[in-house]
Amino acid sequence: MAYNKILEKVNSNESAVGLNLAINSPHLVEFFGSLGFDWVFIDCEHGSMTDSEAENMIRAAELYGMAPVVRVPGNEPHIILKMLDAGAKGIVVPHIDNVEDAIKARDAAKYPPLGKRGSNYGTGRNNNYGELIKDTQEYYEFANNNTILFALIESKESVENIDDILEVEGIDATWLGPSDMALSMGLPGKDHVKEHLDLVVQKTIQKNKIAAATHSGPDQFDEYEHFHSLGARVLSITSLSLLKDSAVNWQKKIRQIR
Repeated sequence: MAYNKILEKVNSNESAVGLNLAINSPHLVEFFGSLGFDWVFIDCEHGSMTDSEAENMIRAAELYGMAPVVRVPGNEPHIILKMLDAGAKGIVVPHIDNVEDAIKARDAAKYPPLGKRGSNYGTGRNNNYGELIKDTQEYYEFANNNTILFALIESKESVENIDDILEVEGIDATWLGPSDMALSMGLPGKDHVKEHLDLVVQKTIQKNKIAAATHSGPDQFDEYEHFHSLGARVLSITSLSLLKDSAVNWQKKIRQIR
């Protein structure tokens, strides 16, 4: 596990700019890495990739020093472990609604004494097969400090429990889930939960933890500026939104040629 580009940026108070991918494409990961993106979000919850395919996307990210962040499909220790062993430098765990959920995720993602993560030292690509750091205890400490555990805050319950969730040692960051949050509150759309999103970011920053914000449209710069002003430094956009926006605009211009 080399350095984590997200931590490098955040610790310098710079924005860590990323891209969300929900399709199996190491080629796209490599392509966007060549354009200078700092990290890539590999969506194994809503995406179509298998574990092996996700691992290949992680490899592609490493070619350009991007930090691969994997959203796992659930708060299951064996799934979290597998993605970390594959080389993920960040894990986004969905449905962290309370302290119990947060502790379960922490225990899966962090080595003892902080958590209960099992060791593959010497046999896994995450530690360069034992060559990254020769001393095992030193490696475990390094991994705990350089692997970001994001709690996905996406429900009414999680907002109500945000203070307690942030108190759990090993929860390094929060990730916003506005659409599911709105659904859980019986609201018609994510625009109706802005104050809750703001609250989560503000409380995260107050605890000296990392806040992440992502949006689905390339034209939503005002929202990026807003969350940045609150302290969020991990910012991303969905890849399909970028592709769609570019494709629609290009097609529109071509059809106007007379």
